[in-house]
Amino acid sequence: MSHVHSFQRVTRDILDLAELQWQLLSVDSQAARTKLVRALILSAVAATLATSALTVLIAGLGLALHDLSELPIGLSLLIAATVVFVIVGVMLWIALKSIQSAGAAIAETKSEFGENLRGLKATLVSPSTSPRNQIRAESFATNDLETSSTTYQRNPSHTYQ
Repeated sequence: MSHVHSFQRVTRDILDLAELQWQLLSVDSQAARTKLVRALILSAVAATLATSALTVLIAGLGLALHDLSELPIGLSLLIAATVVFVIVGVMLWIALKSIQSAGAAIAETKSEFGENLRGLKATLVSPSTSPRNQIRAESFATNDLETSSTTYQRNPSHTYQ
């Protein structure tokens, strides 16, 4: 009877762990999706700047620079183009950081899931020394051995009830 009770506790813990892991993945995926949407919007704005308005903007800035200084028209246009491309580069860098941040949120969920699986494995392999039972007051080994007087021997190093 105590093995059934112990198995029920482990099964309940597995189900609780699966439910909590699913909730964690849901929350983290929502955060990651928000960050990815931001990155996509910034990328779209940067692409729009670079493709549709870039030629006119560069030409206008170059001509304005020529009018305000004694630089030749060609050099003024090159300076204007460089400034615009630096702005586009900064926007793309911010978008890249947002994508990396979204990946980090998912990596945290993956790490948590791995840690939970290692704890579950430890509980199934050696219930009496698992982290779960070191934290809880109740222990498989302590409760099972105290409640049962029948002991079965499979081999000298393992005692089963």
